[in-house]
Amino acid sequence: MSIYTALRAGVSGLTANSSALAVISDNIANVNTVGYKRGGVDFSALVNAQNSNTTYNAGGVLPLTRQQISLQGSLEQSRSTTDLAISGEGFFIVSTNNQQLANGGSVLFTRAGSFTIDADGFMVNAQGLYLQGWPVGADGGVTSSPTSLSAIEPVNISGVGGLAEPTANVGLNANLFSGQADYNPATQGAYDVGDLATGTITPHFESSLEVYDSLGAPRTIAFGFLKTGPNTWVVESYARPQSNITGGAGTGGVLAAGVLTFNSDGTVQSVAGHGTASAVQDIDGAFTIDWAASTGAADQDITLNLTAGMTQFANNYGVTSVTADGVPPGDLVGLVLEGDGMLTAQFSNGRARALYQIPLATFLNPNGLKPDVGGAFRTTLESGLYNINAANAGGAGRLVSGALEASNVDLAAEFTSLITTQRAYSASSRIITTADEMLEELLRVKR
Repeated sequence: MSIYTALRAGVSGLTANSSALAVISDNIANVNTVGYKRGGVDFSALVNAQNSNTTYNAGGVLPLTRQQISLQGSLEQSRSTTDLAISGEGFFIVSTNNQQLANGGSVLFTRAGSFTIDADGFMVNAQGLYLQGWPVGADGGVTSSPTSLSAIEPVNISGVGGLAEPTANVGLNANLFSGQADYNPATQGAYDVGDLATGTITPHFESSLEVYDSLGAPRTIAFGFLKTGPNTWVVESYARPQSNITGGAGTGGVLAAGVLTFNSDGTVQSVAGHGTASAVQDIDGAFTIDWAASTGAADQDITLNLTAGMTQFANNYGVTSVTADGVPPGDLVGLVLEGDGMLTAQFSNGRARALYQIPLATFLNPNGLKPDVGGAFRTTLESGLYNINAANAGGAGRLVSGALEASNVDLAAEFTSLITTQRAYSASSRIITTADEMLEELLRVKR
């Protein structure tokens, strides 16, 4: 009977609009949830077979729930550099635990990028999901795969420290007084290599600078200059204190020696070795510092540049500048994420080191993903397989540090839907009431 089918249609209307109300309620409740993707309900008519042209067999309505996952929310600025957002396509790859992912393991995908560093050094978002990344090798290379999770591991910065970098290159920019009287061997004694280091002969000019050994400890080396003829100077480099180098105590800590020659215009003509039978190293190239065992430091090669900044003018002695690379050990002071997903550690010694590259997963049909815990999603047959790429590559979006993706819920639209759903629910209940009255009228016919 058509009255009964109308009654059932009203019931289906109540059920469908109840589902719609539940979805709208979820949307409104999560209007401020980071990375939340609003749901929606589409209604589909149920059509029953008709037995005749004179009566109608009502079918009702079927609710079809869906989520608008591909619709991006607005990006909002955050004060934390570990808060991450994706501008464009893609999802962060996360896991519910801090174990390395196996292929097809407990992998989840999310747009909720409110990450912080936990007590164990892992990057975890507010929902407790662990961020995954490609580790950067010591050579700066990244092993990646667009389909495999075997190269991905949880991002962990515990134990990350700035490595000490020993000094390898030294430059000295100074002026040697051209009016300096030449050293006279006849009256002041013959010069032998190492005399400036031991103090047997006092250099006409001396300058020292600080270098770092392999442990990052600061060490002092000095440079002594002795004018031995027109435009010609003897140069020696020596360690201070002399006990810092192997065998240095008996030699004044001498490291290398050579001859510096100037042109008539005061510029450097050449830097040459000392040209004697002495075992002291030549200063015109790289020389090795053999640190004493007590320092614990490894042997260290130093290249000295005296050609770029040394001058011989009629001005007083003076050092314009000294340059030396190498840095002491540093502490981790911050993390920086570049647009290509490279997570870089910043250290107190001014150095930076890439730790991980954060990949993004893309899908042919992201709206086919299945919602899971913590605002994350799982793959389904409808979504298709994931494709893993670096940010700004392969259709993946750009990573933004210090920002979060807001919910894509439009509150005005949700309140409008709430009103229409309420009216539709009331209308469906009216169908049931009317059908009930008609059945009651039919029962009264028998009386």
